[in-house]
Amino acid sequence: MQTDFSNSISINIEFDKNLEKITGTSGHTVVMSTGANFMFLLNSIFMEYPEIMKICKPGELGFTINGYPPKEYSPLFDKDVVSFVVIQNL
Repeated sequence: MQTDFSNSISINIEFDKNLEKITGTSGHTVVMSTGANFMFLLNSIFMEYPEIMKICKPGELGFTINGYPPKEYSPLFDKDVVSFVVIQNL
C-alpha cells in the first residue's frame, strides 16, 4: 500500500537550548496533513516528548509560528517554523 503525501505539509520544529537538553535534539521536521492546526501539533509534540510536560509547568513554555505567537487553533502551512522556548530557566 502506497502512502499519498500530496496533501501533506512539512513543519520545521525548533527547540531552545533548555528543551534541547530535555528532548536530545535542537529540532526536526514533522510531516502533517494539510489543514493541521497548532493545537494538534502541540499535542503531537507532547506525545513524542512527554518529558517536556513532566519538567515544564504550565506557563513555562513559549511558542511562535514564524516568529509570531500562535492562537490555539492557528492553521499551519507548508514550511512553517514553530519554535518552542522555555520562558523560565530550568
